[in-house]
Amino acid sequence: MRKKATHKITLFLLFLTAIIVFTITTCNSKTLWLKQGEINSTIVQTAPLSLERKPVATKMVSHALGQVEIPLHPQRIVVLDGEGFLLDALLTLGIKPVGLTRCSNCINSDIYSEFVGDIPTVGNEKPSLEKILSLKPDLILGYDWQKNLYPLLSAIAPTVIIDIYSGGIDFKRDFKYLASILDKSDKVEEILSQYNERIQQFRQHLGEKLKTKTVSLLAFWGSTVHVYGPELFLHAQVMSDAGIQFIPAYKKIKNGYLRLNIEAVSDWDADFLFIQFYYDEDFEKLKSLSFLKEPIWSTLKAVKNKQVYIMTWPGSGGLMLANQVIDELYAYFNNKL
Repeated sequence: MRKKATHKITLFLLFLTAIIVFTITTCNSKTLWLKQGEINSTIVQTAPLSLERKPVATKMVSHALGQVEIPLHPQRIVVLDGEGFLLDALLTLGIKPVGLTRCSNCINSDIYSEFVGDIPTVGNEKPSLEKILSLKPDLILGYDWQKNLYPLLSAIAPTVIIDIYSGGIDFKRDFKYLASILDKSDKVEEILSQYNERIQQFRQHLGEKLKTKTVSLLAFWGSTVHVYGPELFLHAQVMSDAGIQFIPAYKKIKNGYLRLNIEAVSDWDADFLFIQFYYDEDFEKLKSLSFLKEPIWSTLKAVKNKQVYIMTWPGSGGLMLANQVIDELYAYFNNKL
């Protein structure tokens, strides 16, 4: 009897041990599965964030509104500029923006058209924040007159605001600045050297013939005529670099410009008269020749000698526009001198 009792106790203990071992094993297995599930869940949740927020090398730069931290090598740049200095400078540096604005009523120019045809538009004078956001920029470039948008733009991406009119237009100065913040300063010297070489060639070819000649620039805005100081426009700066002489009346300009009545244009007559148009509506008036029928025009020396040149250059630009201006000055003066 004692042996049977002992045998039953032994079997019970073995059975109890097996249950305990099974229970412990099962619990451990469940615990391991839960931990593995938590790890997998963490990976699934954090991996996309880590891909979107990879550490990027940055630097602090100064701009018109203070300082801002930007990527050292930005890859997706939106420019609030469709035909001007910002777009010109980027293309000159070999950078294609991912988005840009367009001027809704400006005369279309072919200077940049072959480079920007497939670039998305993010609005015109009033950029669309939604469209900018959809392009996922890592840098936005704008102008001083767009500073009211700065807080909203900065919420999308680091934003640099440039004041290109501070101290007068100086596209070479501004080009150096933009190249420095885009880490492209190594290209500046060669690009500017090419421009300066072309200017010297122009002076050598036409400088003597132009030495005794004067030019005047008139800009038409609606029904009024404006005269701007040469320091305010790139094409005028290129003319100055090329040694072209402006009439003495320019020295009397205060605050950068004068607004003239049509009768006052005779005070701005010169050997060569350049007429600038910026907007389609004003250019349509030129094609109708309505303002040329004004009696005052027939008294101008430049009109009498058929030395009038119509310009549709953008109001601002960079090295690409500057080189086109040189080309057109060659074509114009070669035929007129």
